[in-house]
Order: sequence, then structure tokens, then C-alpha cells
Amino acid sequence: MANPYRDVFYQHQAEWHKYQSAEDVASRHELRRRYYSWYARNWLPDYKTGEILDIGCGSGQFMYFLRKEGYERLTGLDLDKQQVEIARQLGFEVHEQTALDFLVRSENGYDMIVMLDIIEHFTREELFPLLREVYRKLRTGGRLILSVPNAESPTGPGCVYGDITHETSFTPVSLAEMLFCHGFEVKEMRDPWPAPVDLPRSLYRGLVLVMRKLAGIKYRLLGLEPPRYWSNVVWALAIKPDIREESVTDTPAPGPVMDPDLGTPPVRD
Repeated sequence: MANPYRDVFYQHQAEWHKYQSAEDVASRHELRRRYYSWYARNWLPDYKTGEILDIGCGSGQFMYFLRKEGYERLTGLDLDKQQVEIARQLGFEVHEQTALDFLVRSENGYDMIVMLDIIEHFTREELFPLLREVYRKLRTGGRLILSVPNAESPTGPGCVYGDITHETSFTPVSLAEMLFCHGFEVKEMRDPWPAPVDLPRSLYRGLVLVMRKLAGIKYRLLGLEPPRYWSNVVWALAIKPDIREESVTDTPAPGPVMDPDLGTPPVRD
């Protein structure tokens, strides 16, 4: 049985975040820009004319960042009617449609697909056909950027269980395993926090890195292996390689259209 809270919560994200208007949301997106610039540094395509799909785009926060970076061929997907309307008011092309339904029916290919704070909202049984279609719709050499709760982090459980619609979480190893099963090549994973977006936060990041090293020593003295990524969320970049061996997800035909109650959740703040 599908998680019934997904149906309810996905339609009230704008209300939960207390969005007031498109202008209010745009001001919030502007504040997020410098963080996204740090999280996704050196990961975006060099060319600005590629087709980009943001799955679970919410009110368009990452698309707002991408547009400011010069990317214009942007498409978003979300199920929250109010967030979709806000994103459209901000000038984005956003479809109110489930991810699997859209991918199966779409004839477009994409140079980059973005899935931020999304895949943890699906069960493994739901993820398999979804990621198969994501791979199929990426052009050769295309990029997949995603972020997930990091179960390896000391604060990971708070992130995993801090959202009633979460179905799973990942360690960096299990995330790499899942992407490998679909034919993706993982290029890099990142420990995003703290983000050095200004001088005070840069100094804070330096302090945090020192404290993490000291904590790592304590872990080892206790006979434990410290986490490689300490943040409660990990970011990853994967590509669809030019040449690959057949992945385990190869099937004669695309997966079935997803039922409406198994749709793509909006991105959290």
C-alpha cells in the first residue's frame, strides 16, 4: 500500500512553507542561489543550450538558479498545484504530472536531469522503473544531479525521519550501487555543508572541518570508522556514459505509467 501521507502532504507544500506570492518565493529563491552555486559547482554543462529536466521542482528554486546561470531550456515536474502555479508565474515551464508518467510519454531527450531531495520519497519498487526511465531519457553523456539523505551521517536519522513522506535513505555506497544498477557512472559525491557562501560561513566551515577531523580520531579510538561524508545530505553527479555494458535494468519496453498516488513529491526547502 502506498504511503497515504504523500497524497495529502504533496498538495500542501506551499502552505507548509508559508509561501505568500510569486514575489515572496522569488526572494527566497534568490537567497538559495549562492548555496546551489556551491553545491553544484563545476557540475553544470558548459553549453547553455541543453535541455534540462527538474523532477520534483517545487516552486522552481533550482530552475531559478539555473536560469540565473544562463540556462533557458528548462522543464519542471511537480504535483503541488500551488507550487506549480507559482513556478509558472515566475516564467518556468512546469508540468503537473507524475515523473514516471511524464518520462514514459515524453518524446524529448535531456542533457541533464535534476532530482534533488526526491528519490528518498519512493520505495525501491517505485524507484526501479523511475530511474530506468531517467536513464532512457538522458542523452549519451547526459548528467544526473541528485541529493539524498545521508544515512551514514551522525545526524542522518534526523533527516531520514524528519519527513513523514520519506520511504528510504542511502549511504554513499548504497546510492552508488543503485546508480550502477541502472548503468550510470558516478563521477563525484559531495559533502555539501557547511557552505562557504560568505566570509563568516567560510570561517565556520574551516572550524567544522577541524572538528570533524578530531571527531574522526575519536571514532577510530572507539574502533569505529568515521563517515566519509558528515552532512545529513549527500549530493552526487552521475553521467550516462558513451559506452557501457548492458545494465540490469534493460527491458524490451519502458515501464508502466505510475498511478497518480505514487507521484513525484515536491522539493523541500
